[in-house]
Amino acid sequence: MPRMKLVITILFAFTLIFVAACGNSNNSGKTNNGTNETKGNNQGNQTNEPVKEEEPPVVQERQIDMNGETLKIINWVDGPSEETPEGALELAKWKEAEEKFNVKIVYEKVPWGESINMVTNAALSGESVADIVPLDLYFAIPAINQGLFMPVDDFFDFEDPKWPAGMKKHGMVNGKMYGFTTSISNASGIYYNKTLFEREGLPDPHDLVAQDNWNWETFLDIAKKATKDTDGDGVIDQWGVTNTAPNLVRILIHSNDAAFIEQKDGKSVFAYDNPNLLEALHYYSDLYNVHKVVKPSKNENFDDYNDSQTVFAAGKAAMVTGEVWEGATRTTMTDEQGFVFFPKGPKATVWQGSIENYVQNYIPANVKRAEEKAYIWDYIQTWDRVQPKLREEAEKQLLADEKDIEAMLEIVKYSQPIFLPVDGALGDTAYSIANRGESPETVMERNKLKAQAAIDAQLNTIKEAPTPAAK
Repeated sequence: MPRMKLVITILFAFTLIFVAACGNSNNSGKTNNGTNETKGNNQGNQTNEPVKEEEPPVVQERQIDMNGETLKIINWVDGPSEETPEGALELAKWKEAEEKFNVKIVYEKVPWGESINMVTNAALSGESVADIVPLDLYFAIPAINQGLFMPVDDFFDFEDPKWPAGMKKHGMVNGKMYGFTTSISNASGIYYNKTLFEREGLPDPHDLVAQDNWNWETFLDIAKKATKDTDGDGVIDQWGVTNTAPNLVRILIHSNDAAFIEQKDGKSVFAYDNPNLLEALHYYSDLYNVHKVVKPSKNENFDDYNDSQTVFAAGKAAMVTGEVWEGATRTTMTDEQGFVFFPKGPKATVWQGSIENYVQNYIPANVKRAEEKAYIWDYIQTWDRVQPKLREEAEKQLLADEKDIEAMLEIVKYSQPIFLPVDGALGDTAYSIANRGESPETVMERNKLKAQAAIDAQLNTIKEAPTPAAK
């Protein structure tokens, strides 16, 4: 049993003993003279003598002396700053840990996407580039399969409720825990133009959620009513939905309890014939080709994303799929925007918040004294500030009211990361169905072999760690 888990277990056992000894109850825990009442095994044995309260057991912190060694953290975002209240609290924890554990904590900002290259090069040299390395899941999984990171099952008590929802599921690779983080702060949902909804007499999606009626059917009904030619020139200039076709298709697939990649017989496979996936693709096709409620992605590149954001911010679309950070970017939008979960498909039982950039922390395989460094990392986290910080970020997203903020705080619990090493199958599926009207079955059949080959190379091939160069 990991040491921290053992300490927590002992604390829990002593707590149960303490509660049993006190035996006070709101209903019958007082006698007529106001003293506490206790009961033995025989319920008739009672005493009016006050119970002597015991001091709660003291949890012994680990005695660690790092002998002045460094705990190094790299990231692509700025580290904590004394200039902000949250940063000051974090740096105070760092200073406390440095003194307590005789360690030097170092934070280095590096360019996004460079971390994985630094880890790989360091593995070849035999040295560790850092002790704690945040990575997007699509970088982490291939690196784990190459032996570049170590499992952390024995370093943390992952049964502790302080860990964010979903982290354990998505931090596990090949049956072992590798990823860890204090919070999952990203997920996707739907931003909707509240002003447009009210003008068009459309139902508020939050009300549909409360009625358990926010689904593909009600979503389509809203999109159809919102899509129109507002100036009478015969051209649609107000859309029900906008965003890039690949973003919309993967979110729809996830919303029907499906994914491009599934597990079969212990291996990752391309789910080209999964019924839930095909049902989602047919619904997706109807949105574009039958009902014509989604603004087309004509460029078939990133320009379509920029166009979708401009259209929504200008009040020319009722809804746009988006991640929880995107609301704050719409500084020119004059209409009010709300935020709600993406609707459930027919096969779904829970909400989903499909995202590509799902980040957790990892420990490189060549880190020395990794268990102690993991303990110190845990120690310096401001766990009591996780929820306040998430709320603070949600409040920055230029949302209409509290219901939108609450939805944003809730959806991160359903964050669903994607890693699609499918050799272009996502883009081909999205554009071929939406822009060229191909059937989902035709597109899936065309992509299945090359997609599976890419999946095998990235997910089903476990390699040995690079051999360090001789010194």
